[in-house]
Amino acid sequence: MTIDAWAFYEEFAESDRSSLSERERQVLAVCDFRQEVNSGGFDSYFRYNGGDTALTAMTALPRLLGARWADLFGEAVALFGAPYPPDPDERAEKIDDDSLDATLDELDKRFYLLEASTNADARLTEALSA
Repeated sequence: MTIDAWAFYEEFAESDRSSLSERERQVLAVCDFRQEVNSGGFDSYFRYNGGDTALTAMTALPRLLGARWADLFGEAVALFGAPYPPDPDERAEKIDDDSLDATLDELDKRFYLLEASTNADARLTEALSA
């Protein structure tokens, strides 16, 4: 049975994900990432709750969408240092204090090129159906 990644995301985006499988949580984390960056760039992703699942997305991206996606995402997460701040307010403060706007804008451009050159929806749907 094929499960559409975005239909799945709509169903579980705002839900407690603890009862889902690891693969399902990973697909949702990647959808969080794609949804937020497509809506408002990396700034929006990290500034709001979408970025709460960043560590799960980082683990999932190499397998689900490939090395180019994982490398780009890793660069973005690295801007926040280690350990990655789990709180959106901490991440927003880092964005503002370190004047990351230009850097995040450049990452946005690279993200949009990946979006245009990859059928990410199909790959995520495939991962859910495996």
